[in-house]
Amino acid sequence: MRWIAAMILAGAVVLSPAFAGGKQDSKPTGASYTIEVGGSTSVSPLMELLAADYQKAKSHIKVNINGTGSGDGIKNAGVLYQIGMSSRELTPAEQGQGLKAETIAIDGIAVIVNSANPVGDLSVAQIRDIYTGAITDWSQVSGGAKSGRIAVISREEGSGTRGAFEELVGFQGKLLAGANESTSTGAIKAGIAGNPDAIGYISLGSVDATIKAIAVGGVSGSSDNVLNGSYQIARPFIILTGANLHAESKAFVDWILGTEGQTIVKRSWIPVK
Repeated sequence: MRWIAAMILAGAVVLSPAFAGGKQDSKPTGASYTIEVGGSTSVSPLMELLAADYQKAKSHIKVNINGTGSGDGIKNAGVLYQIGMSSRELTPAEQGQGLKAETIAIDGIAVIVNSANPVGDLSVAQIRDIYTGAITDWSQVSGGAKSGRIAVISREEGSGTRGAFEELVGFQGKLLAGANESTSTGAIKAGIAGNPDAIGYISLGSVDATIKAIAVGGVSGSSDNVLNGSYQIARPFIILTGANLHAESKAFVDWILGTEGQTIVKRSWIPVK
């Protein structure tokens, strides 16, 4: 998990030459302004919390948040959006788009099952085998506590959460044929809550009482365990901006990375500052 420490120390990474991204002002004017934010649906719940508090303090600012997936957030940062959101690191090709990337939080990816499922712990190898089809029935991992064909739920192709999960668990491009591919965190939670045989994965910060997060290799997905590296499935939350960032949007980014914004991050995620 050395990348976590590196990101926390680095703070910001500037990627390649200039890239257009909206009108440039020398300073916030106080006039009404809308900040368009789009991208990862995993980052969206955190961004909504940040935006709500920021708008209370800055009544002239409106923050529109569009949960469209990490790929769209990267592609349209500085184009459709003043601020893009990604829950995965950029590919080499994306790094050539001239974006500035800021890690605003560290997030664990929770492996979730139905609340009635007695299974409470799986190894990374078992999770990988379930998602590739080598393990197909709960009887193979439950120690006799449960049987039934496992209903595998994943995110859609291009999702930052899926990309990070596949990389961290070790089955890139090998998802079980016929797995249910959901387009949002909410859809996955609903699918798990409605199916006692289902398994899925979501942002640790989105776990609630409707589903059950299991331990991975005997380690629960807590903030302390993500930060100390003992919980093995974790990734960064990144925001992306173009070169010509509007002053009001820059002020919002600075606030997110400041004391007030990082205090909000602490509610369910791991702050970087």
